[in-house]
Amino acid sequence: MTGPDGFEVFDFDPRTAVWAEAALNVARMVAADPDMRAADNLRHNKTWFVGVDALPNAEDGSINGVPLLGPWKRHIPDLPLHPAQLSIVYEGYPKQDTNESDANHRYRLNRAAAHVDGLLPVGPNKRRFAQEFHAYILSLPLNDVPHSPTVVWRGSQRIMQAALRGVLEGHDPENIDITDVYQAARRQVFEECEQVSLVLKPGESALLHSFVLHGTQPWGHAPDPTHEGRMIAFLRPECAGGCAEWLATP
Repeated sequence: MTGPDGFEVFDFDPRTAVWAEAALNVARMVAADPDMRAADNLRHNKTWFVGVDALPNAEDGSINGVPLLGPWKRHIPDLPLHPAQLSIVYEGYPKQDTNESDANHRYRLNRAAAHVDGLLPVGPNKRRFAQEFHAYILSLPLNDVPHSPTVVWRGSQRIMQAALRGVLEGHDPENIDITDVYQAARRQVFEECEQVSLVLKPGESALLHSFVLHGTQPWGHAPDPTHEGRMIAFLRPECAGGCAEWLATP
C-alpha cells in the first residue's frame, strides 16, 4: 500500500487543493465553536486542538458537496469514511498540562509523542490494548503552515507490525495487554529507523501505513504566520475485517 518506507507523499493535485480549501472554511468554524473548544479538545495547555471526528465530511469524504479526490485513490481500499480528525497545533506546542507527568511531556518534546494509532491506554494504570483497527491513515493539510509537521519513522511499520502480530494473531485483542511489546518495538524503531518530517502544503497529501510509528514535531520558536495554527485533516477508516485484516495490512 505504501511501499517499504511505510508512507508515501503525493505532489500537489488541484482536486485535492479544492477539497482542502472547502475543508479549511469548515475547519475554521469548528475551531471557533465554543462547545468544541470546551469538549476536552484543547490539550497541552491549549496548544493542541485534538478534533477527533470533528470535520463533518460525508462517508465518501466530500465536504459541502466538494468531492475528496487525489492520487492516493489507486493505493487504498474503497471504504466508508468517518468524520475526519481535525488536528490543529498552535504556536508553542507542546506546553505541559497540569495533570501531565514530566516523563510524558519529555516524550512529547523529544520523541514527538510517537505512536501507532488505535493502541489505547486502558484503566488506572494506562495499559495499552489494541482497540481500533485502521486500514490506513490519510493526511491532508488544510493550510500552509510548516511548523509542527507530522513526523514518521521510515520503515517502522515492519517492526511494529511484526511485534504486534506476534502477540495478537489468533487471539482476542481485548484480552491481550500489549504495553511491554509495544514499548520494546518503539525503542527498536528509535534505534534503527530514520525520522522524517512531512512538511506539506494544501493540495499535497500523505498516505501512511496503519502500523507506521508517527507523531507531531514540536513547534519551535517561530511565529505563526496565519494566527490560526497548523491544520491537518486525518482520515483513518476501520478495516472491514477487524483485527485479523489489520494485522495482515500489506
